[in-house]
Amino acid sequence: MAYSKKKSPAKTRYTKSEKFNYESNKIARRVILVVIGLAGLTVILATLAQAIFTPENTVKSSVEAIVRDYYENYFYAEIIAENQTATGEPKKSLDEIMSRYQEPGFAKVPLRQLLLYDEQKYAGTTAILDTYCSLDQTYVKIYPDPPFEKTDYHVDYHYSCDFK
Repeated sequence: MAYSKKKSPAKTRYTKSEKFNYESNKIARRVILVVIGLAGLTVILATLAQAIFTPENTVKSSVEAIVRDYYENYFYAEIIAENQTATGEPKKSLDEIMSRYQEPGFAKVPLRQLLLYDEQKYAGTTAILDTYCSLDQTYVKIYPDPPFEKTDYHVDYHYSCDFK
């Protein structure tokens, strides 16, 4: 048996219309792949957004921001102001005042009171929070921490909310 050298197939010559169809099919496949990829990406992003931006997460992050603003920009300043004489000298040391609230904490602050201390700032937030939570039964309790500066505190959150 003699081996014969196989001839490579001759290159096919396409007519202009066949070449156009081949190129347009190639482009169409790429477009379809891009569209499928974008649709998949959209589904993934929508699922992530739904998981991240749940009503519960929105309410909790809003309440945390309101409490931070309330304590750092209002309540702490009121404590400092009440502890000053007419000349601006402190009546008692800040450690002396705050340390007695370190364990029992300050009085419970209902969500309604947190929203009312600056009505204009939280007017839009009130409707959202009222949709999911009881403004009177949801409350926070703030505990000052040493060295009793403006940002030295921790908060217990007590939510009375329905996120269904």
